Amino acid sequence: MQSKKPALYKKAELILFAAAGIFYLIMAIYGRGAFWEPFGKADLTMIIITFPVTFLLNTFIFIPVFAKRKKWFSYFISVAAALLVFEIIRFILNSPVNSEIFGTQNIVLTFFIAVIVSWLYVIARDWIINIGELERLRSEKLGTELAFLKTQVDPHFLFNTLNSIYALSLEEDSPKTADSIIKLSKLMRYNLHDSDAGFISIDKEIDYIEKYIELQKLRLDQNIKIILKINYDKEYSEELKIAPLLLIPFIENVFKHGVSTANETEINISINIVSGYIEMKTENTLLQESISAGRSGTGLTNVKKRLDLLYHDQYELDHGKKGDKYITNLRINLKK
Repeated sequence: MQSKKPALYKKAELILFAAAGIFYLIMAIYGRGAFWEPFGKADLTMIIITFPVTFLLNTFIFIPVFAKRKKWFSYFISVAAALLVFEIIRFILNSPVNSEIFGTQNIVLTFFIAVIVSWLYVIARDWIINIGELERLRSEKLGTELAFLKTQVDPHFLFNTLNSIYALSLEEDSPKTADSIIKLSKLMRYNLHDSDAGFISIDKEIDYIEKYIELQKLRLDQNIKIILKINYDKEYSEELKIAPLLLIPFIENVFKHGVSTANETEINISINIVSGYIEMKTENTLLQESISAGRSGTGLTNVKKRLDLLYHDQYELDHGKKGDKYITNLRINLKK
């Protein structure tokens, strides 16, 4: 991130230097003609000396050393001293012999035009750099906030999964324990490595979801029915990217609020990808304890913030109670 400012600075300098140079050449070329009447008598040679020297002095010494530090008295004294030096040169060159070589009548006007142009150059350059710096800070803030939100999701997932494996380990000689540990290791590898990317292929996110649900099935009773439907064309899936760990909080929420050991419950999860849009629907039986506790939680709050930060107006989220079911519908434009 640190290299962006120097790169932008150099680009701004190059463009603005080119603009100042073009202005300078136009003034020099048309200085003798009617196009630039105040310079009608000024000699090209003297303009070549006065304009660039004044421009460079004001741009790289007077403005940064004095003006930007609010030392206005020192700044105006320095500018006046520079003008005095040019006037002394004018006086020396203003002899019958030298006047044929150096026209000096309009050095003062040339000097102040150079001062004005240099100020315009500095203002434009600083404005461009400030815009770039604000964008850099905004990106850093966004990255930091997204990283924080992801760290809020991960411990919640890990806690639930370890509980699942613990329940399996209580069963004597259970082969499912080893299988679940392998699946957990793959999920954690995804959490630690793939989730660092800004966006990942939709295949990886769906594979993560499938493994997560398989782990949940290992610990749940037979009276809990889980239906998972995934429909998308894998041939084009590599072209579609999604923010990692974006969908899992909704699925975690279903298992958190839709599972009961006392009652028969049903969980439905469907994921469809059509025309560059991903549509996910989750549905679970509404339990009395979930109604009392409410559906608010860190996981869903954070994922809503991530959706706002990453997709802005490119997503639709609707969730709420419908009869004895709690339904969530999420639609995201992955083509953005």
